[in-house]
Amino acid sequence: MSRLAGKKAVVIGSGTGIGRAVVRLFAEEGADVMAADFDKAAELASLKAAVEETGRTCLTAEVDVRQPATIAAAIAAAHEAFGRIDVLVNNAGISPPKSEFHEQDPEVWTRTLDINLLGVAHAMQRVMPIMLSQGSGSIINTASQLAHKPAPRGGIYSASKAAVVALSVSVAQEVAASGVRVNVVCPGPIDTPMWRAGNPEWAAWKIGTLPIKRIGTPEEAAYAYVYLASDESTFMIGQSVSPNGGDVMW
Repeated sequence: MSRLAGKKAVVIGSGTGIGRAVVRLFAEEGADVMAADFDKAAELASLKAAVEETGRTCLTAEVDVRQPATIAAAIAAAHEAFGRIDVLVNNAGISPPKSEFHEQDPEVWTRTLDINLLGVAHAMQRVMPIMLSQGSGSIINTASQLAHKPAPRGGIYSASKAAVVALSVSVAQEVAASGVRVNVVCPGPIDTPMWRAGNPEWAAWKIGTLPIKRIGTPEEAAYAYVYLASDESTFMIGQSVSPNGGDVMW
């Protein structure tokens, strides 16, 4: 398969879950990839080995998106190694435990916004000069269906993801004429470590509300990223694609 043949990608937040599936599918579709994450050396090592079995190149990098210097170093290393960067996926994120708004810790709000929103902004800003000089590139930011359908007791998380959508749409308008595309994937309930760390009673209830009556796999979500990374999506500008099992429909 070769939907991404010859492309060079950086995937931030790729040690587990959707990001890991994105790296593997990108490689299967012909891309060379840098897989970056924070405090997941073992996961990145096993991912690198799996990718290299396909014959593709996989670089790895330690990136803490709260530290912009680590983002800059990873993007610079990928650019030096690959000679270009065709795709950037911003997938690093956290989901704080749900609680009543008036009981939440403001320090957790700050951490959530630093990772979920500002981490995306810093990575976009660092890669943009490279893509603009190339005259091409695809930036894919991970938000959430909760950006469009906020739920109770998770307002800051929903707000952080809605802000990612707004940021993406704004920047997409700035750079589209220069050949750079910015789009968003808004996953619904997906079987990831973040999902499994949540409240099991709430998870069972949530699955029951889905028209499809099950959660998605990381691979089902990852195919949306393959599409947005590929030349099949060159008319997609500032759009939100939401693999969510029918939880949100529009």
